[in-house]
Amino acid sequence: MSGEGAFGERLRNAWVEIRENLGRGALQALGIVLGVASVLGGFSISDSQRKRADEMFVKMGGLDKLRVQPADAVKDGNPTALQTANRGLRGSDAEDGSKIDPASLQGVSLQRFARARVRSPHADEERQIQGIGGDFLAVDGYEIAEGRVFSNEDDVNASPVAVLGSEPAAVLFPSGDAVGQTIRVGDTPVRVIGVLRERIFRFRRDQHNIFRRKNRFIFVPASLVSGRMQGDQYRRLDRVTFRIPDIKAMEAFAKNLSPVLRANHRQQDDFRLDDIGARIRKERSQSDVYDVIFLLSGILALLGGGIVNVNIQMASLKDRVREVGVKMAIGAPGSEIFREFMTEAMLLTFFGSLAGFGIGVAFSKIITLSIGIPLAMDPSSFLWAFFLAGTFGLLFALYPAFKASRLSPMEALRYE
Repeated sequence: MSGEGAFGERLRNAWVEIRENLGRGALQALGIVLGVASVLGGFSISDSQRKRADEMFVKMGGLDKLRVQPADAVKDGNPTALQTANRGLRGSDAEDGSKIDPASLQGVSLQRFARARVRSPHADEERQIQGIGGDFLAVDGYEIAEGRVFSNEDDVNASPVAVLGSEPAAVLFPSGDAVGQTIRVGDTPVRVIGVLRERIFRFRRDQHNIFRRKNRFIFVPASLVSGRMQGDQYRRLDRVTFRIPDIKAMEAFAKNLSPVLRANHRQQDDFRLDDIGARIRKERSQSDVYDVIFLLSGILALLGGGIVNVNIQMASLKDRVREVGVKMAIGAPGSEIFREFMTEAMLLTFFGSLAGFGIGVAFSKIITLSIGIPLAMDPSSFLWAFFLAGTFGLLFALYPAFKASRLSPMEALRYE
């Protein structure tokens, strides 16, 4: 008998044995089903949360950002003369930083924050104003819906122009004709040159729009806020952001940026660097603990099911002693008996894994629907679940198969 034919025969015999003893087979496969469902369900829920978070970060403009913000250089006591004379974070810091690694840099944005009374023919209210420069809108994930964005001349000349978020555009100009109109920001007449597309993202379906606040801003050139509205002759900034997609380049850039900024700031550490991507990656590494917990819960289910399988197989072996004795009497070696029992165990493991996949997918779907996020399943989750099921199915089938292969044919035939 060829190897392929022998394997096919063992599969047929295993199938007949399982079909004729469905109750026993179902109990043997139950541990595999629960273990696979636990691993797959846990990983899938975790993957769904991660994917949804990634979609949110893309909407935010990505994680590949290094922010520079002012910090208090005076820790204790009175400031020194150098600290008092320091001019703070300025546009020159962004310009000098841009020269460090131009090939890796995909954008630089400038921000200056303010709050002012904003008036139009239809509304009069206090609003958050953001003075911006460089590539802010693109770096932060904004898209223009009407009109245009600021030009370089607007930034340099502190032009009195504005780009409205979707919410202030609707409030200040309910008729929808904001572009070309004039509003007053504080005491400064400002012409509206553009309106931004509304940004919408709900992590869960029943959650409010997490970008609601970003839709409320009114944007003007940073030079207009610092120079004309706040009277700052040095045109200080509240934030400079560098966008660098390459993680390795980001680390090298941050190391090289610090001495450049320190030189610009008279050797004072009155700034701080914030690598957004590194912070999020750290939070993700902490969330990986949940994957380990899900994996351990699946292993425990497989372990418990495996112990039950051994007991059931040992009990079923007593019912099949004469069958084993007959096979040995007509020439079947112990190795063939071992392979038959192992084939039956692995076939049960395969069917249990399939059932576990179905239950795991259904469980994941129910949970993700209940928390209002789309289901995302990584193929590696299926591979991990199947690998663990196969490993435990194999290990716990070894002892009963070995005991069956070591039976004496004469004693087996006399067994009642």
